[in-house]
Amino acid sequence: MPLTAAPLSGLPDPHVATVVPKRDFVDRVVAATGARRAEARPIIEATLDQLGQILSAGQTLAVPPLGRARINLERDARGGDVITLRLRRRASSTAPILVEKP
Repeated sequence: MPLTAAPLSGLPDPHVATVVPKRDFVDRVVAATGARRAEARPIIEATLDQLGQILSAGQTLAVPPLGRARINLERDARGGDVITLRLRRRASSTAPILVEKP
């Protein structure tokens, strides 16, 4: 009888990713900060643009509580560049983010 690894109960399959669309991402940021969507959206767009530019330039990005991200592998594909990142996070990075309103 061949041996097979039994999945650990309660843990998600690491090969199945849940995709969070940008609209949902913006909604989560708006809910977490209490900012108006019209105010938050351009800031989020600019932030995402800068993240992409920094990583595309091959620079390491150190942004707590996200962690330290660096390019692990980069290759050209027909649709554009494929960049594989390595993200190192602290073990206690699940703490809630508190935002103080003025």
